[in-house]
Amino acid sequence: MKTKTISRPPAEEPKRGKDETRHALIEAAKELFAENGYRGTSVRRLASAAGVTTGAFYSNFRGKRDIYIAILEEITTTIQQVVDQLAREIIEVMRKRAGGQMEYELLRRPIETLVEASARRDSLLHILRREGLGRDPDFQREIDHVWERLVEAVRRALDMYIAAGLAKPYDTLLVARAVVPMFLAMCLYDVASHGARRNDIVSLMASMLHGGASQWVAWRDLNRAPGA
Repeated sequence: MKTKTISRPPAEEPKRGKDETRHALIEAAKELFAENGYRGTSVRRLASAAGVTTGAFYSNFRGKRDIYIAILEEITTTIQQVVDQLAREIIEVMRKRAGGQMEYELLRRPIETLVEASARRDSLLHILRREGLGRDPDFQREIDHVWERLVEAVRRALDMYIAAGLAKPYDTLLVARAVVPMFLAMCLYDVASHGARRNDIVSLMASMLHGGASQWVAWRDLNRAPGA
């Protein structure tokens, strides 16, 4: 007598919570947007890469635009936090040294930290490169907002440095507008070259910032009209 085999339904995978699903979708979108671009990535493929249904996608986002903006928000917030933290750390070190002009090596370390942090998030940099930086008019308002927040983060760090008595006052907003595009361009090059010239990149940026602002202030003071 043959033993009757009882068929059992396959065990269902545990259902994801809303936060977990949203996180999976954002992580999948980072990779796909970086590789194929915003327009080259469909909602169906995005959902499949995240291991969810298209219905689950639309339960979390109204469309691709919403998830793209969520990624831009993450890029901006991450950079703001790192810049702010490094500014506070470097000011604290300078205060312990009883002030004085910033030393080259002291400036080089936070720049290296920023470049390394950007390299670990290379997909975010590629997303900015593909649809950002003025390439896609559909996102220009959002890109402009990201740009201004990054500029503001650097301006705030420079203002903290001046307020600590470590430099003469200067137009920190203008300097921030010059520094942000240079930094992003160098980070993109660092990723493209797989870090082969990271030491040179960091040294170059540190050298430019080390004397740049102080030389500009000296030039301004020298050429300022008497009584101005």
